Amino acid sequence: MEPSIRVVVVEDDIQYLEEISLLLRSSSIDIVGTYTTGKSGLKGILEKKPQVALVDLGLPDISGIEVIRELLHRGSKTELLVLTVYDDDEHLFSALRSGAIGYIVKSEATPSEIAKAVKEVVRGGAPMSPGIARKVLKSFREFEEIKKEKTIKELTPREQEILEYLSEGFGPKKIAQFLNISYETVRVHLKNIYRKLQVNSLIEALATYKRGKTIGRWGDE
Repeated sequence: MEPSIRVVVVEDDIQYLEEISLLLRSSSIDIVGTYTTGKSGLKGILEKKPQVALVDLGLPDISGIEVIRELLHRGSKTELLVLTVYDDDEHLFSALRSGAIGYIVKSEATPSEIAKAVKEVVRGGAPMSPGIARKVLKSFREFEEIKKEKTIKELTPREQEILEYLSEGFGPKKIAQFLNISYETVRVHLKNIYRKLQVNSLIEALATYKRGKTIGRWGDE
């Protein structure tokens, strides 16, 4: 038989609190505490030390984010899973930065999916509603683009010149002749280009270069 998971629920909507607690109890989940305020929830989690806490963000005294942040500060081992109506970036990333392991939007999850998310947390997962997962992925991609833009701007004019020749199909030896420098000097420039662009091959370097030109990140910006 699957062992029960010890869970605390912090939720100010009493009807929703009762409904979700009833469902979780029928899914091999042991509700060891329910709380309707942030301060009582914080105290209850510290005292009962559940494996998982479902935490709403819009609580009447202190916010769920403050609860999560304080638990992390106090070294709590409880995994904190946000269960909220908020699906905006500000609440999402504030909660994740504060220490939440997952983020479930009430309107995007059925009660059975919430129970599944709790079990996923115990198995080491980080469950998120589909819409939230897309936001996180989009943010990650934007971060990678910003990071790539910074590395592009680190290239010297000579390194950009070599990449331009390479994009036109000229090899390192021919480029050395055009620029009146040694073949070894071109190779050194290529190594520096790879390092700055965080790539491992000429193909990757050229792909990054062409993408940068397309979106206007090269030249005298």
